[in-house]
Amino acid sequence: METNILDPEIFPAEQGPPHRLFDHWRENDPVHWNPANPGYLSRFPDSSGVKSFWVLTRYKDVQDVSMNQELFSSHEAGIVVWAVEGEALERQRANFMMMKPADHNAVKKVIIPPFMPKALAEIAPEIERMAAEIVASAAEKGQCEFVSEVAARLPIYTFCELMGIPPHLREQVAEYGNALADVENQTEQSLDPMMGLFALAQELAEEKRRNPDGRLLSAMVNDTTLNLDPMQINQFVLVFAMAGHETTRSTAAHFVYLMHKHPEQYALLRSDFDAHIDNAIDEVLRFTSTTTNFTRAATEDTEIGGYPVKKGDNIYLSYAAANRDPSIFEDPHRFDITRPNAKRHLAFGVGPHVCIGARLAKMQLRALLKEVVTRMPEIRLIGEPEWLRSVWFNAIIKMPVRF
Repeated sequence: METNILDPEIFPAEQGPPHRLFDHWRENDPVHWNPANPGYLSRFPDSSGVKSFWVLTRYKDVQDVSMNQELFSSHEAGIVVWAVEGEALERQRANFMMMKPADHNAVKKVIIPPFMPKALAEIAPEIERMAAEIVASAAEKGQCEFVSEVAARLPIYTFCELMGIPPHLREQVAEYGNALADVENQTEQSLDPMMGLFALAQELAEEKRRNPDGRLLSAMVNDTTLNLDPMQINQFVLVFAMAGHETTRSTAAHFVYLMHKHPEQYALLRSDFDAHIDNAIDEVLRFTSTTTNFTRAATEDTEIGGYPVKKGDNIYLSYAAANRDPSIFEDPHRFDITRPNAKRHLAFGVGPHVCIGARLAKMQLRALLKEVVTRMPEIRLIGEPEWLRSVWFNAIIKMPVRF
């Protein structure tokens, strides 16, 4: 099985990550060398191609590397499979997710308050109201394209509310975020979504300096202890434009798809929604791993799980493979909303770079899915879903449904 994980056709062909391949590697070659794909044409902004890297498929290895930022750096060579060097790498190092540990911790202290339980409890009623409005609007039609008309709308709204982005710019921000995620389908003629988002971020930052409003972007722009430069602000908006809705949108779509494929699980969920929904969300996150990977770089010669790794080697953290590791999850390819340890999944990462929006994402999913199950109880697919052609995201981008 010589498949190169940098083949963007894999996810659509497999309808998700290639778990048969991951199982084979985990059993026979758990720290697997994946060479750069010579036939891959990179459209990732500023990149010169793709990396070669070690693919980790065991849960413990992914966890151990994620926890050790000193030995396995997100700063040295970036966090994605695309190779970026020189000035382009410096620009990307302004990204919150690629900062040195001390800088990352300082920024985290400023941006984490809106994601804490007390702050989330205050916005919960508004999220629930918006979820009800979105689903009610779609429910009147009898059928819809679920991803764009239902799944995508709540995370876009919530992200923009938190950031302080005015309503008339929401769709534009969402388009840029989606285009950034859809790397493989960009062409040389495509407008660069990164540059478009940066221009918008600078415009918003200037407005927040003139009129602070206490929202997240305003806090970042006006914090005198951080003194973030314009590129750091730009990268901050970029990260949230993608992460702020990609996982939530994709997970909501996967949730409906999996309930359609497993009607006995859906019947169980409907029998007592409140008792099962939280664990069901964790099981969908485990089963699908919408963000399938990030990368790290070894800062010195070392070893991972007994396998030697050299300084400068890139490491591919396969969250998708880790979440199906049979040493952690019994019968891992079975979808089971009552799975006792579903919450041990790594869909949001682990360690210093665990997703700070994980609680918010789950809150949105709970609110949205409650409305779907209540207002569209007989929801079913009326056509095959379309998967994103990607080496990064496990995402359904179109899914027609009837209810």
